[in-house]
Amino acid sequence: MSEQGGVADAVDELLTILESDDRVSFAEVGGTTRSATEVVITETGVRSDNEWTTTGVWCRVFAGGSAAYRFTSELSSEALSDAANRATTGGDQLAQSTAERVDIESSHRGVHDGWARESVADRSLSEKRASVQAAPDEVETALDRTRVTYADERVDHSIATTADSVVRTTVDRASVDVTLVPVDGPKLRRHHGSTRGAAFLDRLPSLFAEIDRDASTIASAAEADSPSGTSTVVLSPSATGQLCHEIGGYLAADVAAFGFSPFEQGDRLTDAPLTIDDGVRAGSWAATAYDAEARPTTPVRLVDRGQVESFLHDTTTAAEAGQVPTGNAIPAIGFEQPPRIHHRHLDVHAGAASRDELLADADVYVRRFGPAFYRDEFERTQRSGAMPPSSLYAHDVAERMGDRPDAGTVELPIAEGFLVENGELGPAVDSTVVWTADALESIDGIGETRSTVTGVASKHKSRIPYAVTAPAVRLDVRCEN
Repeated sequence: MSEQGGVADAVDELLTILESDDRVSFAEVGGTTRSATEVVITETGVRSDNEWTTTGVWCRVFAGGSAAYRFTSELSSEALSDAANRATTGGDQLAQSTAERVDIESSHRGVHDGWARESVADRSLSEKRASVQAAPDEVETALDRTRVTYADERVDHSIATTADSVVRTTVDRASVDVTLVPVDGPKLRRHHGSTRGAAFLDRLPSLFAEIDRDASTIASAAEADSPSGTSTVVLSPSATGQLCHEIGGYLAADVAAFGFSPFEQGDRLTDAPLTIDDGVRAGSWAATAYDAEARPTTPVRLVDRGQVESFLHDTTTAAEAGQVPTGNAIPAIGFEQPPRIHHRHLDVHAGAASRDELLADADVYVRRFGPAFYRDEFERTQRSGAMPPSSLYAHDVAERMGDRPDAGTVELPIAEGFLVENGELGPAVDSTVVWTADALESIDGIGETRSTVTGVASKHKSRIPYAVTAPAVRLDVRCEN
């Protein structure tokens, strides 16, 4: 029997086990076959290259008003029965005060074969290694250290539910994480990814040529004292994308349930025409046709011309809010951890301002931020800690903790930034931008040119892919040294 055939049989068997358990009100069962590759190179050459195939099944089970998640790579009947019992018992014993409600009236069947014309599995490990090893040759800037990690996977994923939904999807996901340290400049980090399969390998030379231009600019810039206090800051399209990734996180219903979000539906964030949609672009790094609840991933408008229009939901938070879920229960990379409510590909609408208009009278230009730091200790702990796959459990946690005045305050270190002198980029700076929702009120310019950033968010131990396409923006924020 083929690996995919064995997984399909295991999905059917696990679904049958759960359907026969009176404790289960609803369940989702998924099967995965992953053919993966990883190549790591440094300034001394190839450090490692590996390829492997894994199979497994997962289930998310609603019992006793709560949800629990289990994944197993062991497909025996004994292992499947154990996974079903552990998930059912886990949900039943969670003692969640707000019961989950799932819409089981709708059912559908669907197939999506992905966006790749050539699968990543169609190229050999030696071909991939050669492509990755050659790509840094495009970098002419003198480097002290180099680290490049290429990873890909072809995932054949099926989901079946006790409400008779059945979907099958294929994802050919490839990415590269790059860290370059120029001899005379600060560290540069980049992530690029897509779901266009092997075509991503052909893009590597152009991606590294772009990184080289950025490395050259920052390495040749003089250094200056970092600004402190309120400054007029222009965020590049990439930096805007990083900021909007944080905004999108605060528009997730489970984050709001914790009491962390500074937003409520209907809030006026800014008089600027800031508009943010969440959807799925064909071939995007974060693209998927169906989410972990077998829901089609449909677009949703989060912010409409400066006003909060919607939050991101899974079926349980949507039922609580009287909304319709749009496919935002995103599976974790690898499926070992539970799906989480998350944005997929944020699309921030362009404005009319040119780069010169944005830089006029500005103090600082930020090309890239470093990793975000959440100032509130409880928020930081909850975001990084493990949580059950039960979004409404956040209500119970929030009730025990009370008000958190620093929740929703994000420190964004400037990894690549410049002073602006007479409308031109000057010396390099490395302050930290302290962002709160109030800063959005000061937006007075939105650029006409956009670019895309990609990455992997860690939410309650689940690694979630995301992408943001955004323009440059100008706003006033507080900077700290």
